[in-house]
Amino acid sequence: MTTSETAGLCPVTTRSPGEGVPPRPVIDLDVHGERFSEQNYDIYRELLQTAPVAWDERNGGFWMLTGYTPVFEATKDDDLFLSSPGTGLPKDGQEALAAGTGPIPIEIDPPETQQYRKPVLGLLSPKAVANMEPGIRAAADELIDQFIESGEGDLVQQLSTPLPALMALRILGMDESRWPEFVHWIHTIIHGDRTEAGESQMALFGEVAKALEERAALEEKPDDVLTAIITCQVNGETIGFMEQVRYVFLVMLGGMDTTSGLTGNSLERIARDPALRQKLIDRRELLERATEEFLRVGTPTQGLARTLSRDAEFHGQQMRAGERVMLMWAAANYDPAEFADPDTVDVERWPNRHMAFGVGIHRCLGSNLARTMFQVMIDRVLDRLPDFELTVDEVPRFEDAGNVYAPTTFPVRFTPGPRVGPAS
Repeated sequence: MTTSETAGLCPVTTRSPGEGVPPRPVIDLDVHGERFSEQNYDIYRELLQTAPVAWDERNGGFWMLTGYTPVFEATKDDDLFLSSPGTGLPKDGQEALAAGTGPIPIEIDPPETQQYRKPVLGLLSPKAVANMEPGIRAAADELIDQFIESGEGDLVQQLSTPLPALMALRILGMDESRWPEFVHWIHTIIHGDRTEAGESQMALFGEVAKALEERAALEEKPDDVLTAIITCQVNGETIGFMEQVRYVFLVMLGGMDTTSGLTGNSLERIARDPALRQKLIDRRELLERATEEFLRVGTPTQGLARTLSRDAEFHGQQMRAGERVMLMWAAANYDPAEFADPDTVDVERWPNRHMAFGVGIHRCLGSNLARTMFQVMIDRVLDRLPDFELTVDEVPRFEDAGNVYAPTTFPVRFTPGPRVGPAS
């Protein structure tokens, strides 16, 4: 039985999935499609009012959680909502990656999760990242030096993409000069077609495997993330070689896609809001709180998937073992039940319990580093390119917001300025 419930961008109907199963709210939304990529936040606003927990018939069928409380509770319940079957949601017509082939430890369930995370956590602690900050600042200035005298540039291609990529390779102890190659592979894996993605994954994994083998052969190993990964032990045993490769893959994903996305999304907000820009220029002490607000309103990873471990009732809905669930952090970050006036960018908002980094045991390993890189890039742009303005009406974005919501380019012009480093 089906009865019309709502109309709008994302109509909701009520439908029973089978005999003896209570009706559920049903939507027909392709989170990998063009309409979602163009209207994702409008769709979220609607679903937050009409169906914060709904069954989506597309992409193999899955529960879509947009309400803050359902997303928060599901993210904290690692017994019911499993990560190990995979945190990606395949497009219609595509099969999911086989279990045990995705990045780790994001696709490892407790109790092993913490054992995988522990060796790296100290290297990415607030204190460790604070020690990296001068190097991050120097790298940002060096990148800006390459275009500041011209009065024009691309803040995604020339700053927000290379800087996090450089830092990802730096913390791994790998060759920073090769960042363009690694960025190309990562972007193709995430955003390219299946053939191109497969080829890039083979090339990337090959280079990572080579780096791991070279590191393992060293008698005296540097104290960096790559060493932490190859010496990581779980249940008393060193993790396997392919697990090491998958671990490095996760570090690169975080460094070469999401931080750049956050920065690009935030620069667009600043570019289109003169009052916001001036407030941040005049009161730079607000940047720390502003970072949390930019994470809330411009979450690059819109959500990740889980799989139901058993039949359960959750927020009034009967869910069944094996069903997929998308935890839409970006939607939850706009829930008016949690955030007053959620559409307003309030850089003094506090507290700000956004979920841009996830929640609980799978909270982003690199959140401290991501925050610092973001703050440095915004600070250097406001200092050195304070009058930057977009040269396009619409900022180009990756086609699939369901994978990452982020600009691909950010062309600007500004008053030319001096270099701060020596001429190359």
